[in-house]
Amino acid sequence: MDGEGGGGSPSPSDPPAPGSLRELGPSFRRYVVLLGLFTLGNASDAFLLLRAQELGVAVPLIPLFWGALHVSKMIWSLPGGMAADRVAPWKLIVGGWGLYALVYGGFALANQAWQAWALAGLYGLYFGLTEAPEKALVADLAPSHLRARAFGIYHFAQGLGALPASLIFGALWQWQGAAAAFGFGGGLALLAALLLPWALSGSPAVKGAEVNSSPYNPAGRT
Repeated sequence: MDGEGGGGSPSPSDPPAPGSLRELGPSFRRYVVLLGLFTLGNASDAFLLLRAQELGVAVPLIPLFWGALHVSKMIWSLPGGMAADRVAPWKLIVGGWGLYALVYGGFALANQAWQAWALAGLYGLYFGLTEAPEKALVADLAPSHLRARAFGIYHFAQGLGALPASLIFGALWQWQGAAAAFGFGGGLALLAALLLPWALSGSPAVKGAEVNSSPYNPAGRT
């Protein structure tokens, strides 16, 4: 029998220890896991340049293609951020991750240069739908006094998945070709998008209620 101050393990009903991930709640932890899953399929944009060249975009036009990717991101970032003020962030993330899956599926199946240009434009829309809402959801899910820690974990999860994502993508491309690599990335994104509503089930963030007074969570969100 454990006495006071004994070494018994804490029971599930014990309050979370200060500094533990349990303090951030199950919805936040599941969100971070799915963010890591998505990031694992989110390879470097440099692979889009290789694929565009493979589809017939002339080498002298590759810098223009790269510029088009970033212009598309810039154009869609503002409306995406404005939408995050009116729509529940998780809905935009589901849409953005789903669109990412569609774009990567398109790059897997494309066979003409014009398709690469069209997909580059859609890729920017994915970025606009997710860049601000992903951060807004962190603020929604984390208690106000733990928000800094939550953002640190968010960025850590993204960084942790970034390197293996490109290594896996490159290995798949070399082994099975571009279609397999893009299919893998798109498949992980689709899986993450489908699981996100479940991961947030029961949390005010998915019900549309306010979680805290964060400026990321203004009244009127749906």
